[in-house]
Amino acid sequence: ETVARAPADGYTLLFSASTHVTAPLTLKSVPYNVTQDFVPIALVAKAPLSVAINKNLPVTDIKSLIAYGKAHPGKMTFAVGSLGSAGHLSTELLKRAGGLDYLIVPYKGTAPAFQDLIGGQIDGFIDPILGSLQYHKGGMLRVVAVTSAERVPSLPDVPTVAETIPGYEFYSWYGLWAPAKTAPALVQRLNAEVNKALVDMAPKLKEQGLLPTPGSAEDFVKFQRSEIERAQKIVSEGGIRAD
Repeated sequence: ETVARAPADGYTLLFSASTHVTAPLTLKSVPYNVTQDFVPIALVAKAPLSVAINKNLPVTDIKSLIAYGKAHPGKMTFAVGSLGSAGHLSTELLKRAGGLDYLIVPYKGTAPAFQDLIGGQIDGFIDPILGSLQYHKGGMLRVVAVTSAERVPSLPDVPTVAETIPGYEFYSWYGLWAPAKTAPALVQRLNAEVNKALVDMAPKLKEQGLLPTPGSAEDFVKFQRSEIERAQKIVSEGGIRAD
């Protein structure tokens, strides 16, 4: 809201995750309009999600997850760190694409969700890879799949969901926005600077399970539009609404 009301001079910007454009779809009202009050500057990176499962379950991949879920209909529980987030939408999508029947449990943030997943209070959690990476490597939980189209460098031995469910692909993503009336010349300059910075940042981002995604401001406008349309479909079909 602060950025939406700020002077459009290029000095007050919003860096945020995809929740910025998807969460409002689940709310009755927000004090700004995503498409009218902001101008997209640059898509920075995509964040593949990890499908993390409690280590004590007999689940090692998506195929065995589906088999276990169908053998225990309505019994499995998946956490959601925040309503309308990429993790939430991805969990809804997997539920339908895999023909699964599990309970989605909202949490106030990712930390308590991971605590309960490790402790066995819940069965699964889909969230950006960075959150589960060390727990997986430490043997505290099991990452059985990633949601990107291809396997990721930080988890090369972990298959994609699409290897079992063709066409399944989902990401959280991060971008930069300015107030809506920011001059096109400023938007282009800021976009160029972001793309320049991504060249240096790429190795570090990839280490953290992120995929640097340079491109034009126009590319980001088109990408945002398609992501909103896709999220709206999942929200509508899943009946997702924040209380």
